[in-house]
Amino acid sequence: MEGYRNASKHIAVLAFPFGTHAVPLLNLIRQLSDACPHTMFSFLSTQQSNNSTFPKNLDKIKPFNVWDGLPVGYSFRGNPHEPVDYFLKAVPGNFMKAIDAVVFETGKPFECLITDAFYAFGADIADQLNIPWVALWTASPRALFVHVDSDIIRHH
Repeated sequence: MEGYRNASKHIAVLAFPFGTHAVPLLNLIRQLSDACPHTMFSFLSTQQSNNSTFPKNLDKIKPFNVWDGLPVGYSFRGNPHEPVDYFLKAVPGNFMKAIDAVVFETGKPFECLITDAFYAFGADIADQLNIPWVALWTASPRALFVHVDSDIIRHH
């Protein structure tokens, strides 16, 4: 975490904690972190998602938990849509609360916001923080790379 503490730039990453959204987003952030040596990334998702997605000891990427929206004492009843519904009712307030906590803990304001593309509220948060917003559709980069590399693929 030394690289995280010593970074001069700070980027917030807001991940959707269900399905396969968090893993490709984290993979991209890992590549960005390698390419941007003086930047720290704060990866915000639910505790369950962070626990299952996040490897240990990433130098410049730190997970932060946001509230999942589940009521106290919630017990899963078999409907996979129920936790998603609770989570969606908690946004964007849960992210704003976590953003404030991260800035307080690190002492470094965010300079950019990266979110899943369907987090339309990312535009409002970025406006409120007066920072750029990058909306990422995690499925599109792979499709783009296949098109860009199609000549290489055909020749091999």
